[in-house]
Amino acid sequence: MAETTCDTLKPLRAREAQVLTLLLGGKTLAEICEATRTSRQTVWRMKSKPEFEQAFRAARSELLASTVDRLRSDAADFADVLHRIAMNRKARGCDRVQAARTGLDLMLKGVEQVDFEERLQKLEGIAGGHR
Repeated sequence: MAETTCDTLKPLRAREAQVLTLLLGGKTLAEICEATRTSRQTVWRMKSKPEFEQAFRAARSELLASTVDRLRSDAADFADVLHRIAMNRKARGCDRVQAARTGLDLMLKGVEQVDFEERLQKLEGIAGGHR
């Protein structure tokens, strides 16, 4: 996990931090209990503590942000792959259509996201002026 996640884990005990890390890794409750030698009831109790919930949300947000950043940095490569498939006359027609459709869908989502962010910034600017 990212460096800032270490700060997120500071308020937790060692076993709680271990449970949180395993949860973020997609482990099941049974796998977490086995790995930490902790009962299901104890894990549920840990998960219900406000400081655990807060740390989990913060760590999950950091993990998601770093994943999105990684995907964003690879986006041009993904687009190149889709473009090569869509333009490859030797590829199956269904593969070319799927690559083109995927590329168009992603482009439209990107345009929508940029538009949304621009509108949100304008609204925040308006709301900030009325405080």
